[in-house]
Amino acid sequence: MKKSYVKKAAQNWLEKYRENSPGLAGAYVSGSYLAAAEDAQWPESSDVDIMLVWQAGACPPKLGKLREQGVLLEISSIEETEFQDLPHVLSTHYLAYALQAGEILYDPQGTLSALHQQVREAYAKREWVEARCESFYRRIREAVAGYRPEGMSFAQKANGWAFTTAIACFPILLANLENCTVRKRYPAARQVLKAYGMEGFYPRLLSLLVPEPLGKERLLTHMDGLEKTFSLACASTGPSAGCPFRQDISQEGAAVAIGGSRELLDTEYPEDAVFWMLATFARCHIILDMDNPALSGERLPAFQAFLADLGISREEDIASRLQSLAAFLPDLEKAAGEIIDQREKQQRLF
Repeated sequence: MKKSYVKKAAQNWLEKYRENSPGLAGAYVSGSYLAAAEDAQWPESSDVDIMLVWQAGACPPKLGKLREQGVLLEISSIEETEFQDLPHVLSTHYLAYALQAGEILYDPQGTLSALHQQVREAYAKREWVEARCESFYRRIREAVAGYRPEGMSFAQKANGWAFTTAIACFPILLANLENCTVRKRYPAARQVLKAYGMEGFYPRLLSLLVPEPLGKERLLTHMDGLEKTFSLACASTGPSAGCPFRQDISQEGAAVAIGGSRELLDTEYPEDAVFWMLATFARCHIILDMDNPALSGERLPAFQAFLADLGISREEDIASRLQSLAAFLPDLEKAAGEIIDQREKQQRLF
């Protein structure tokens, strides 16, 4: 489906939703959709992020994934108070990137349009680029320093390690003024590094998660195991209904979780799929641990085999790998700084 069709579907859904939504102050598109070419085909393995802006005190819970005219939408909510402080907006990646793009769906008071102009003017200034990068360095430092495995399940520990480690891709993307995409963060970071002649840095970045090349065939074996676990987690019911990522592990979310993983595997760089496979695997086990511990135990060997190929054979390995990530931060900051320097130099030339 064309990008234009996708946006129209989002607008159609919003028009119906607005009819019974007192307190809705605006809506805009966020995420990877913003970087897609206007004539591009929108992949079925991607959803479209829609941010609903609410008046203070009227913000409901996140709606999550739903389909409109065949398009998978991811509906999130945010209170308009988030936009009151411009420095906060400019230093917060998920606010700044979307608002500078200005794909606004609903703006009855003109507030979002005015904010778009302000953010667009300042978005590429070095102080704000560095502030957005620093927010992720800080998150990594805090996650490593605050790692407390007591009381956490093995799946929760693995999930935390995966997401903390994969944050390292984001300063590379931010340095080039790009979106912090979730599923495709590794291939996106590789492309940025290659564009600046820094492709030699990518193996080091990837090795924090995948210390040794695994190859497509090996990963496909783990993918088969993941699909079996995913199907069981989708069908599971119980306390997991309250998990914030429950809709991602569902039949509706399969296009992104499973289809998106296979899409990344079917490339020249299959290891780029590892983060999303690992995140999905861990989330499935978190759900099964809550709903059906015995079934989670039955499927655990497949998960453990995948982690073993990533150098995680014992739970203690997670703490060690987090320390390696912390030690990598100075080099990551240097690499992001080099990208900012080169990008600004190129802009001055043109």
